[in-house]
Amino acid sequence: MPWQLYLIASIFFISLNGLWHKSLMKGDNSDPKAQTVVFLSVGGIFVLLLSLLQGGIHLQFSPSLLANFAIVGVFSTIAYVLSYRAYQLIGAGEIAIFLSTGRLWTVIGAALFLHEVLTPIHILGTLIILLGIAIALYDQKKFKLNQGVVLVLIAGFLNGCSDVSGYHILQSMDAPTYQVIVQFLPVLLILMFFPKTIKKIKYYCTNERALKMTLLGIGDALGMLSLYLAYQAGGKASIISPLSATRVILTVALAALFLHERDRLGNKLIGAVITIVGVMFLL
Repeated sequence: MPWQLYLIASIFFISLNGLWHKSLMKGDNSDPKAQTVVFLSVGGIFVLLLSLLQGGIHLQFSPSLLANFAIVGVFSTIAYVLSYRAYQLIGAGEIAIFLSTGRLWTVIGAALFLHEVLTPIHILGTLIILLGIAIALYDQKKFKLNQGVVLVLIAGFLNGCSDVSGYHILQSMDAPTYQVIVQFLPVLLILMFFPKTIKKIKYYCTNERALKMTLLGIGDALGMLSLYLAYQAGGKASIISPLSATRVILTVALAALFLHERDRLGNKLIGAVITIVGVMFLL
């Protein structure tokens, strides 16, 4: 199968994530920590089964990586919870735009801790991303910065930091094993420090919500798997990465179509396009 079809499948599956999360977080009894536990557990089980079918997982790793796993676990857990809380406050399209700022922090972190080169092009990309965010926030001659936006921007920063530590781990660990670990690590941390979260999981026990969460977890896993297959099928990273970023625009459009998130739609679309251009400069 051509790599282009794998990429299209990845963009489609991941773009739907925001819509499903927004739909599930609308309920009065929804909880960001419970959402994190259920979503990552469903996806983790699916990824684990795929990994076992493809040759198993390899849990041996150097003790020196424990600090990196701690960063990934803590930062990604907080990022998940903050972003799901944001789904209760703002639209799925806005969240897709602001979460893309994680790429900015990944580039900066890679330059500081992985000794990768930070070029003038990267700085230009950073400025373009900030411009895209400003346009998305602009509303009637003022910038509309609310709690939901702040939470997503913090989540984007934490995601970027987590990615940097993850890249360091992946230098000595295979990707399937790493993906399984990072799926279940936030689940374990939340249940360890917030054991009462398990009582709130019953929110997802209705047929409709259980189906949505199952499709969401599997869809996310398939989206990431399709992205990996696009690379393996011959796609170049320099082409795949910028094209995969277009899922931000698709999420904004789908949110407007299915969730009726049409306030400041023009600003959101323009901001999304400009943000993606900035992301491309960072790749």
